[in-house]
Amino acid sequence: MPYEFKLPDIGEGVVEGEIVQWLIQAGEVIEEDQIMIEIMTDKATVEIPSPVAGTVLRIIGAEGDVVAVGTTLVVIEGTNQEPPLVVPASPPKKAGKSLAINPLPPGKEKSIATPAVRRLARRAGIDLTTLQGSGARGRITQQDVEKAAVAAEPDEKNAHSEKDVDENRIPYRGIRKKIGDHMVAAKRFAPHYTYVDEVDVTKLSALRDSLNNATSSETRLSFLPFLVKACVLALKQYPLLNAMLDEENQIIELKKPYNIGIATATDKGLVVPVLKSAEEKTLFELGREIEDLSAQAKSGKVQLADLKGGTFTITSLGALGGIFATPIINYPEVAILGVHKILPRPIVRRGEVVIREMMNLSLSLDHRVVDGVLGAQFLNEMIRTIEKPELLAD
Repeated sequence: MPYEFKLPDIGEGVVEGEIVQWLIQAGEVIEEDQIMIEIMTDKATVEIPSPVAGTVLRIIGAEGDVVAVGTTLVVIEGTNQEPPLVVPASPPKKAGKSLAINPLPPGKEKSIATPAVRRLARRAGIDLTTLQGSGARGRITQQDVEKAAVAAEPDEKNAHSEKDVDENRIPYRGIRKKIGDHMVAAKRFAPHYTYVDEVDVTKLSALRDSLNNATSSETRLSFLPFLVKACVLALKQYPLLNAMLDEENQIIELKKPYNIGIATATDKGLVVPVLKSAEEKTLFELGREIEDLSAQAKSGKVQLADLKGGTFTITSLGALGGIFATPIINYPEVAILGVHKILPRPIVRRGEVVIREMMNLSLSLDHRVVDGVLGAQFLNEMIRTIEKPELLAD
């Protein structure tokens, strides 16, 4: 009997995923553990291997389709049987159709492109197999198709090329839609308010420089590891900010350990890798983990497990951080801390005006769980710790 591979449960609470890219085709002989498909779910792109070796009878679903957990994706015949005859078929337009990809002519390779780019190429009359992709692993991008469309037009028609390739219409789906849906849910269910205060980071900046100069580690500490440690110390004193509201059972659940999400900007949108058990890690351990998770997120290879289990989120734009913001809570968490850029500013110390390195912090909270006084107390505790950074060194 042929083996039917079904979309597995690849993460807590995941019920569906979007097909990003097929890496096999019907008629191909594949090995056990060979990567067959890339599935995007809950902001993560996951490569799924084959659990068996054999010949691919058919693949089901097109790139861009959203499929439910348990849906059959690939039918595989065992290698101890004769390779089956593959019936040619055109790629389907809708989810759920059987997709049998015709064997390509000798010398031709399968073009790697998203469904949106393929549609763009069809409208522009561009053969994707003639293009050299400029994206990761040779992926053909929208810009590649647009350049080819301009080059293919006679000079007198170049003025119309932008209209022809329809570059002003961007599909609202994938990570961008998942982010949007999550933000809508957060604003709908959690009544937000934001509390802003400033912190003097002059001593912290000096300590950071000193630790970086004194270590042989390849990891160079940013300000984030210090802020994570200060945050954890404050959360231990004000555990309601490290909590979630179970609305169904009407319970506020205090969370442990302290799993701190670090909002990370990527080319595809904002993702939030999680530093698990941050209270157990040193500054340099936190620094290395932040670097690793950030790199994985930006390359689209962050593991789904690394995006789960957060209890509090920190979002920072670094030097682009602005003066203050009103961050949206990473629901169902109840608090998120916005970190802003550091600027030298005149402030009053002991009756004198002095120049100090100052930074603003914006704390957004779910008012159902955290009242204003408690939010202010938490942020004040963080500020006291940051301004005495020797408490953070380890």
